[in-house]
Amino acid sequence: MERKHYFLILGTVCLGLLVGSGVFALSGGQAEKFLVSKEAAPVSLTPLEEAQKDYAGVAITYQFGDKNETLDGGRIVSWLRTDANGQVTFDPQQVRAFVKELADKYDTAYTPRTFHTSGGQDITISEGDYGWRIDQEKETAHLLDLLAQKQSTVCEPVYAQTAAVHGHQDWGTTYIEVSLKDQQLWLYKDGQCLLQSYLVSGNPTRKHGTPKGIYGLTYKTRNATLSGQGYDSKVKYWMPFNCNVGLHDAPWRSSFGGQIYKSNGSHGCLNLPPANAAKIYKNVDKNTPVIIY
Repeated sequence: MERKHYFLILGTVCLGLLVGSGVFALSGGQAEKFLVSKEAAPVSLTPLEEAQKDYAGVAITYQFGDKNETLDGGRIVSWLRTDANGQVTFDPQQVRAFVKELADKYDTAYTPRTFHTSGGQDITISEGDYGWRIDQEKETAHLLDLLAQKQSTVCEPVYAQTAAVHGHQDWGTTYIEVSLKDQQLWLYKDGQCLLQSYLVSGNPTRKHGTPKGIYGLTYKTRNATLSGQGYDSKVKYWMPFNCNVGLHDAPWRSSFGGQIYKSNGSHGCLNLPPANAAKIYKNVDKNTPVIIY
């Protein structure tokens, strides 16, 4: 065999082997080099898996003053469910339970609180409706709305009522303090005592004792008429804090303090000298705490 024919045959065989192995492919009569690669087929996720993926990195942070509570992606994902129609939803019981946890931890209304009196004593006050209280129904709806956005965020819960500051001593530094035993009142504003006054409280002998506890002023108004069984009193400064019980001037009285309340007390209100009632009225607003013990 001639050398020329030998190399021609050898070249043909080699080219065939290369084509067969996938290194060369013939195109238009010429060999082109290419790499054979196999791409994995995309994995199809279920709607639940897609939602789990979307929420894994979401975090909702609640602020309570200088404290935070974070709802992280792990817990959010654990709430996901597929309903009977194949729709991905959140387990409402789990959402409500989380909101209740926040309320149990941060609500202060109707809870015992320690108060340091002007007389230097630490006392526990359990009565009264003043304080923070999360509206659990509205906050559950609010949280579901936040989750629907699939985005991390910082927020505050929806409150049914609020207080001056967060924390155990939520009345802050502006409040009215009343000692029924001493028949005295102190007005504090921004931590400074602006006024100390004697008063006459409700008559406990006739079951008209002034209620103890921590309350917020409902509102304040001028020139009101206070009516009830056996009385019809006109006052210039009216500041209610517990239904029809409030602070007001009592121009019909000539003396205050001492033991007057036991025999000639009010129907529950805190009677004050007119000048002192005027000063209190000037320095308080709606929801100013009234602390009575």
